[in-house]
Amino acid sequence: MKYFTKKIISLFSLLVLAGLLTGCGEDTTSPLQAMQMYDGGEFTVNIDPSWKIINSSDFYSEIPKETLVAFTTPEAYNGFFINVNIVKEDLKQEVSSIDYGRANINLSAQNLTDYQKIQEVQLEAGSRPALLHIFQARLNPSEKLIKFVQLYATKGNYGYIISGGMLPDTPKEIRDLVGATVTSFNLR
Repeated sequence: MKYFTKKIISLFSLLVLAGLLTGCGEDTTSPLQAMQMYDGGEFTVNIDPSWKIINSSDFYSEIPKETLVAFTTPEAYNGFFINVNIVKEDLKQEVSSIDYGRANINLSAQNLTDYQKIQEVQLEAGSRPALLHIFQARLNPSEKLIKFVQLYATKGNYGYIISGGMLPDTPKEIRDLVGATVTSFNLR
């Protein structure tokens, strides 16, 4: 529960941070072929080159230290900055990616407002098993409904959550871009 609360606070803080960022950028519907690899040392992920990279040194103090990096569109869509963030948490013991993912799915269902599961798929993050979870929910009753695309993976005693957030009516090209970014996560 402690980790789930940190993740929700992290996601909310990143959304607030993204909302405060301004800038003129390129079209956020760049073709998937134009994606570039971001190297996080222990992982890689493909991102749209027009998206902003927010490193942990630029986070507000409210964002938990488990958040490694965030990526956000340069412009808001209907007042919302579409984003992907990567969280790494110490699990204290080894857990399979599937068990880790299912535990997080259960916490989402129990703790988020208007939670609705859309899809759950097992896949690989590099050569490691991973669990993809797509759902809609509100962080709290007064917030907008958000569509999440989350990938859960583990390595040793660490769990990784790659989370994309957007409004449910986001255009298909951008939804596809968020999904491609999240599922491109590769643990080394």
